[in-house]
Amino acid sequence: MKIIFKYFICFLFASACVFFYMPQTRVAIVGRGDPDAPYNRIYAPQTRVAIVGRGDPDAPYNRIKSGGASGSTRPTTTFEPESNPETEPEPVIYLKKKHPREITISAVGDFTLASNYIKPYSFSFYEYYDLYGPEYFCENIRHIFIEESDYTIANLECVLSDNDDPDLRLDRQYSYKGYSEYTGIITAAGINAVNLANNHTFDYSQEGYDDTVGALDSAGIGYFGNNKILIEEINGVKVGFAGFIGEHRTGEVKAALEELEENGAELKIVSFHWGSMDAVIASAGQAAMGRFAIDNGADLVIGHHPHVLQGIEEYNGRYIIYSLGNFIFDGNVISDIENRTSVILQQRFVLYGEEITESEINLIPIFVTSNFSRNNFKPMLAEGERGEEILRKIGERSVDTG
Repeated sequence: MKIIFKYFICFLFASACVFFYMPQTRVAIVGRGDPDAPYNRIYAPQTRVAIVGRGDPDAPYNRIKSGGASGSTRPTTTFEPESNPETEPEPVIYLKKKHPREITISAVGDFTLASNYIKPYSFSFYEYYDLYGPEYFCENIRHIFIEESDYTIANLECVLSDNDDPDLRLDRQYSYKGYSEYTGIITAAGINAVNLANNHTFDYSQEGYDDTVGALDSAGIGYFGNNKILIEEINGVKVGFAGFIGEHRTGEVKAALEELEENGAELKIVSFHWGSMDAVIASAGQAAMGRFAIDNGADLVIGHHPHVLQGIEEYNGRYIIYSLGNFIFDGNVISDIENRTSVILQQRFVLYGEEITESEINLIPIFVTSNFSRNNFKPMLAEGERGEEILRKIGERSVDTG
């Protein structure tokens, strides 16, 4: 009996040794339960691991490797033992979580913080600034930019310089120069960046343009155009901006979009100063250029320069806004209703991973003055029937431009 018991003890000891030295498969997942963890860390010292994400849009992981039956919605983990785990480094694999990221971009048209150089001081933009200060101009609509938008851009169509040397002004009928302190109007409005690619930012020569850039830099306002791109991270999305003058810029547009792509821009917004003054229908040249930009990676095309509203086109799932008209402008906005009416564009994007899964636009009709007997440079919302009339005109102008 003692001999049998002795052999039984030896058998148990041998079995324990075999079990102890068997190769073990260990998988630890860190951060899976934390919805804010940007990555899941899979630590698998003795296995190769492939995670196959679910097929539904709420899958928390990127699909790394397809496997199993086609269309399967069940997550699977497959294991393939290493041939010699003791001699190979332990792999660490990072899988980026897919979280929907939402962003709303707002845009307005021609933003001229000045009056024409020959206009008398009385009732000029300068007088209104001196009387009411920087917050006055956009106080009726700035809540749209500050509270209802993540980022707002405008077409800054003037120079901002404290140099009053008349010899700097180019010989042209219309020249617009404000002062560096007028950047306070932009910041008070909640406008984050401006396009400088237009026909007035060089009204006072290169020196005036350089002063404008310096004033914007000092105020922390972004800018783009004239061979400069801008990339901002907004709500976790890298958004790129570029601006151009005219309808025949294919080489420049293609190069700028490639530069934005190389610098990691996930959304690309292109601004064009194009078209003909007072033309309410976009030209075939505008259409061709806008579509070219989208074909080469633009996610939104915004136009200005005609000083009136033009139509909108949806092309390959992206929008072309041919002209946003005026925003703040010392022009003929009293006798000409076309110059007086405008819209604020809001474009909402939802990104899931690297894909745009939702995209919609909202047009908010406005008047560029809140005093219809005199331009007071103070836009206001156009509500009720008057707002509906503005939107109806845009619809009528959204025709096939060839």
